[in-house]
Amino acid sequence: MAEIKKNDYSNQFRIQVPSHPRYVTVARNFVYNLARESGFSLYDAADLKLAVGECLLNVIKHAYLGKTNYPIFVEVTVLENRMEVRIRDFGVQKNISEIRGFDPGDYREEGIGLYLVRKLTDHFYIDQSGKGNRLILTKMK
Repeated sequence: MAEIKKNDYSNQFRIQVPSHPRYVTVARNFVYNLARESGFSLYDAADLKLAVGECLLNVIKHAYLGKTNYPIFVEVTVLENRMEVRIRDFGVQKNISEIRGFDPGDYREEGIGLYLVRKLTDHFYIDQSGKGNRLILTKMK
């Protein structure tokens, strides 16, 4: 008989927060505290906290169009040399080619946030392959 492989969840953490700006702090602090407990420097943990906060606010504003009663899922995987944060929503998908903020010279009324997210993390990816959006952030130790 084949041996059943067991998943190891000792390094995975998940929370769900409502799409209300008042709960962004809860999710930001959740990620920051996990980063500090996992050996990240104060500065790297703060960078990750800022990047996650910006992503959450973008979900609220652009995916959920400011509606405050939808779920946002935050999943954190802590690995030996990095932390991966996945932010999941089931809101509107924005055309990625129309998203500003990848160049600081492109700054207008908005858009500097995603530029910061890219600079504060080692890897940032937007997955729109299913319903909604999945933002994946990776920060190396």
